[in-house]
Amino acid sequence: LARALAYDPPILLMDEPLSALDKKLRQEIQAEIRRIHRETGVTILYVTHDQEEALHLSDRIALFREGRIEQIGTGEDLYLRPASEFVAGFIGNSNFLPAEHLQTADGASTIRLAGGSIVTGVKATTSFGQGQNVRLMVRPEAFRLTPTPTSVALAVEIVDTAFFGDRRRVVARTAGGDEIDVRPT
Repeated sequence: LARALAYDPPILLMDEPLSALDKKLRQEIQAEIRRIHRETGVTILYVTHDQEEALHLSDRIALFREGRIEQIGTGEDLYLRPASEFVAGFIGNSNFLPAEHLQTADGASTIRLAGGSIVTGVKATTSFGQGQNVRLMVRPEAFRLTPTPTSVALAVEIVDTAFFGDRRRVVARTAGGDEIDVRPT
């Protein structure tokens, strides 16, 4: 990296430069790459298959699928406003639940999940007709586990849990039989 920067290039191409490093060293080098970018202002074209690395290092991300650009935007754009199911599934974890679109009012949709649960206030990325089959995408961190139902509850059965030190992952099954990934906070 130092040799490449010595020539004051207008752009640096980095193709999976950290893939062989352990997690701690990878995070340290990521911080160094961000520092170098800030100090030099050099454009860095960074190729990676590690979604967290892309989100951490990038000002803008171009997500490719089979050689074609699927979406370009900030990491926040791709994560919070994915342009397609592929983008939603590739950037971070996503749960996709089959549902039926019931109605839209004031920009919010009401849907019925496969198990019969009604969900209101859903922000739709496109317009749907009444009775149309749709897939609801919900990020794992959007769920809250409670022992008793709330007004927007989705009844689930806990299937598995895993401890990761700084977080816990819960796999739950809906009444419709779909398994979902939950990241309780």
